[in-house]
Amino acid sequence: MSGEEGHGERYAPVWGILLLFLGLVFLLQTLDVLPWTLWRTLWRFWPVLLVGVGLSILLRCHSVWLVSAAILSLLFACLGIAIWQHGSSSSAGELTKAYSEPVGSLEEVLVEIDFTEGGLTVSSLPPVSFNLVEVGSEGGDGDRGMKVDFHREGSGGELHLSREQSRWSLLSKGENEWQVRLSRNIPMELAVKSTGSDVELDLGELQVTDLTMDVFCGSYRIELPSLAGTVRVHIEAEVSNLEIAIPHGVAAKIIADVDLSVFEVDESRFPGEGDYYVSRDFESAKNRVQIELDCDLSRVRVGRKRIGKAMGDPVAARAQMNAEERMCYESACSPGGDWLSFACMGRPASTRPMKISTSSGSNCLPAPCLSSPG
Repeated sequence: MSGEEGHGERYAPVWGILLLFLGLVFLLQTLDVLPWTLWRTLWRFWPVLLVGVGLSILLRCHSVWLVSAAILSLLFACLGIAIWQHGSSSSAGELTKAYSEPVGSLEEVLVEIDFTEGGLTVSSLPPVSFNLVEVGSEGGDGDRGMKVDFHREGSGGELHLSREQSRWSLLSKGENEWQVRLSRNIPMELAVKSTGSDVELDLGELQVTDLTMDVFCGSYRIELPSLAGTVRVHIEAEVSNLEIAIPHGVAAKIIADVDLSVFEVDESRFPGEGDYYVSRDFESAKNRVQIELDCDLSRVRVGRKRIGKAMGDPVAARAQMNAEERMCYESACSPGGDWLSFACMGRPASTRPMKISTSSGSNCLPAPCLSSPG
């Protein structure tokens, strides 16, 4: 009789269920699906643990699987409520569609941009501007604007820009577009984190001394500073198309760790020496960049400035072409050009393919067309 009673009363493994729940939450946070700040809201649901223990005791005569499912459902219901409350609560920073901040007494600044799913352009303000930053955004119906957090400390400052999405952003329509313009008059460090985006960083006129990027699954085009002295660049990229333009007159040392990736370097400017590529005058150059790349399953191209900025100026554009590009340009973009024109014309200059296999099997590097068809 006592054996039957022992068999009939079985307690649900509450602590095992709790560990399973916590493990799933930590996994989603590690994958950036859930924010780490969610714990500020989630911890308030700790009394649910007592409810779970009570259910395990009261329903000990029922199926363990049924009780476990009930407790787990209760925990996930609390998680859903916590996510809802976290999204509704106000956090540090302000939500806006446009933002500007004066330079004031700043002598240096750290700028961090966290951007996901859309188009991001970073460029310079006019030399006479008194602002540190001017930002404008246009978003789809799932975009709530940008979150801005800025504070000063002495002569330094920190600016954090991040995208704020609605709870139903996966069901929203329209793309998000940001235009960020920064002061060219003070040194700054720039950190960009982005996923699934089309990003263009035009840093040629900026005094960016340190550039850090952590990107995944997108297209990223970077023009490095031309007059910023010594610049350090560290880029981690996965499943991305990465184009890095180094202005003429800027020396470079490139250290690349690329796995299962296509990697191209303009070795006429940056000859290979062992595990890195380096300009011959790197040590004595006044303006130089040291680039560290850690890329997986990506396409990376490092070279001279592309002709995108010479659009509409055929003389300037042709001056930036080498002989191979000029030949491909004539083949692809001139009237009566062959089938290569399908890959070249009608696309933005920065997104056209850099290497195409011709019908004869040889590789060709066509320069972008100088103008759109029509």
